[in-house]
Formats: sequence, C-alpha cells, structure tokens
Amino acid sequence: MQIADLNQHPDYASQTAQLLHTEWSHLPAWSHQPTILTRLTKRNQTAWAEFTLVATSDGETVIATCSVIRYELDDIAAREYWIGEVVTDKKFRGQGVAKALIQRAIARAKHQQIGELWLYTPDQQAYYQRSGWRVVEQRHIAGEDVTVMVLHLA
Repeated sequence: MQIADLNQHPDYASQTAQLLHTEWSHLPAWSHQPTILTRLTKRNQTAWAEFTLVATSDGETVIATCSVIRYELDDIAAREYWIGEVVTDKKFRGQGVAKALIQRAIARAKHQQIGELWLYTPDQQAYYQRSGWRVVEQRHIAGEDVTVMVLHLA
C-alpha cells in the first residue's frame, strides 16, 4: 500500500470521486460524481490547510481516502478542521488502510499547527474513541443520526 497526497497526484481524483460516490451516493453531498470531483479539485489546489490523502494498492488503483476539510459543518466557527470522507474499498477493509490514512492526516494537521480535529460518524464511535477522540454531541445530518467527536492535537 502507498499513501499519496491528491494535490501531488491529481490523476487519482476521478477514482477518489468514484469511491466516495459508490459508498455514499444515497446521501446528498455524494449523490453526483462530477460535484464530488469538483469539490476534491477545489480542496486540493494548495498544499496547505485542506487536503485529501489516498491509498493505492499498486500505485495506480485508489483503495481508500481521507480528507481534512475546513468547516465541513460550518455552524460553529471554532470547529474549523474536520477529518472527513474516510472510506475504504470493501475489498480492502479490515487491513488498517483507513487507520494509516487517518494517522497520516493527523500528523500533517499537527505539522500545520492545527490545534484540534473534528469528525462526525454514524457508526464508528468506538473505533475513534479507542484512538483518543472524545464524543461532543449527537446530531442529525443529511438524514443520519451521527456523533460529533473531537481530537485535541496540541
């Protein structure tokens, strides 16, 4: 497995958009693949702040992705940076791919002096709690009941 920055490998953007669409097409933000691709392209125009990481199995095929997104939920200004769009192709789950991507994203966020990361998840609360994330609240987002969590990096 290789981890790459989408900013440095824009040729992975279409595969990444397809992976996100395949997983979450029933949700509004991921229902239209060209919109996902536009969002990924915009997010990865610079090498700072927002970014998307991808894992490839062979240096060519995207098997997982993870992003750091500014204001994924924008109703509370203090919650600036979010881990989001974390997904692994079904064939590669249970092999630590997402964990490696998340760890790399956290390390980069620390390097960028981001003080805390936020995320929301409908079903992976226990996984994130084992990694040090703290539950903040329950919310209803895009038709799903989710848990909002925070990880303090400083």
